[in-house]
Amino acid sequence: MKKVKNVWLRSSAWLLNSILLLLGFSSCDSNGSEMYGTPYATYSLKGKVVDAQKQPIPDIEVKIKIGRGGDYHSQIAPLKTNASGEFAFKENLTIDGKFRLVARDVDGTANGSFKSDSIEITMDKPSGGDGSWFQGSASEEDIVITLQKDEAK
Repeated sequence: MKKVKNVWLRSSAWLLNSILLLLGFSSCDSNGSEMYGTPYATYSLKGKVVDAQKQPIPDIEVKIKIGRGGDYHSQIAPLKTNASGEFAFKENLTIDGKFRLVARDVDGTANGSFKSDSIEITMDKPSGGDGSWFQGSASEEDIVITLQKDEAK
C-alpha cells in the first residue's frame, strides 16, 4: 500500500511539474513586456485677467478645473495673478484638454471689487509625442478673462 501511494505521488508530481514547465515557457514571447502606466500630455495655459477697460487686475484667484466627461473637477491648486494681471500653468495631465478657468476676486476691495467669471478652454490634440505614453504638448497662451466691477460692494 505504501509503495503504491509513493508511486502515485511521484507520478502526479512529475505530471504537474511538466505541465507547469510547459505553461511557463508558453508565456514567453517575442513581444516583450507590456508597458505600465497611463497616457499623459503636457498642458500649458497662460493668460491675463483684465477689467472692462482692459487694465490688468493683480491678486485675482484663478482656479483651473479639469474637464472629464461632462463635469469639471478642481484638482489643481489655485493660481494668483501677478502685478500685471498674468497667470501661467504648466502640468503633465492624463486628460483630453478641456479646462474651465474661474477667476475670483479674493482680496476684497484692495483692487476694487469684481464679480467672478469663468471661461471654458478646449485645447487641440497634443503634438510631439514619443509614440509611448507621452502624447505630446498642447498650449493656449492668449487667454483673456474680463471681470466686471461689482457695484454691490
